Amino acid sequence: MAVLITGGSGLVGLELGRTMARKGRKVILFDVVPPEKGDTGGATFVKGNIADWPEVLNAVRDGKVTRIFHLAAMLSAQCEANPWAAMQVNASGMYNILEASRLFGVKQVVFASSQGIFGAGIPDGVAYDDTPPKPRIIYGVTKIFGEHLGRYYQNKFGLDFRGVRYAQVMGVGIKSQGYSQFYPRMIESAIKGIHFEVQVPEDTSVPLIYVKDAVRFLIELSEANEDRIKTRVYNGGQILPAPSAGDLAKEVKRQIPGAQITFKPDQAAINGIAGLPRLLDDAGARTEWNWSFRYGLKEMVEDFIKESGS
Repeated sequence: MAVLITGGSGLVGLELGRTMARKGRKVILFDVVPPEKGDTGGATFVKGNIADWPEVLNAVRDGKVTRIFHLAAMLSAQCEANPWAAMQVNASGMYNILEASRLFGVKQVVFASSQGIFGAGIPDGVAYDDTPPKPRIIYGVTKIFGEHLGRYYQNKFGLDFRGVRYAQVMGVGIKSQGYSQFYPRMIESAIKGIHFEVQVPEDTSVPLIYVKDAVRFLIELSEANEDRIKTRVYNGGQILPAPSAGDLAKEVKRQIPGAQITFKPDQAAINGIAGLPRLLDDAGARTEWNWSFRYGLKEMVEDFIKESGS
């Protein structure tokens, strides 16, 4: 019996796979490309496209999968550049995972949604678990579709469906193009001694979560007793107090003296994150199964630098 992680070569997927393999679980990483450095930490890599129905079916059937963490997706900037591909990967890919789960008796699907579902017009900029979604970009549209489709499969077919709406995930080695990816790239550039130009104002604040907390959220959500799961899809929490882009730049310069970080706002980047909440309230997860984050701004930057090998 195995755990399947789609998007298994990505930042969160690979860290999750390694963590679960260390716990003695049989883990399958499913992705279109293998992990960059080839180190799966004991997990098995299977090449496949989430939008390709037969490839998804084969991975679930042949792996004798009983639990799926569905993390594979195109991110915001990629989705806006090609919304048609976004529908195939994010929307059809979600259907493929849920239908394969129904056909082959997968017991649980844990879905990585996003704060991008909320869009503009949130009162005071605070998004709660039950705040009505108003996505302004196709990425958010596909994520809220995934949430609703998962709930349908739960109600119709009895699938144990759970989800997390992630804040911006911070960690070493992010490759995908998202509008708020300037946060991790700010640190990576400083580590490499490269000048980095931030394309949003210094007071810009986007909810952040460190990758090790993001992985722990998934595992604790998956393992929580069914009778404690009331909200079903949870806001994923964030570093508190929420650091601004300027705050992060100051902390990076404190820990990496000589870091070259400047600000030159670009309207496209500003527009791309304009619909994100100021605060991603995680009261549901805290109340129902005792979630709490461990990495604040200082700890996150310290561990980021350590994990980068610097």
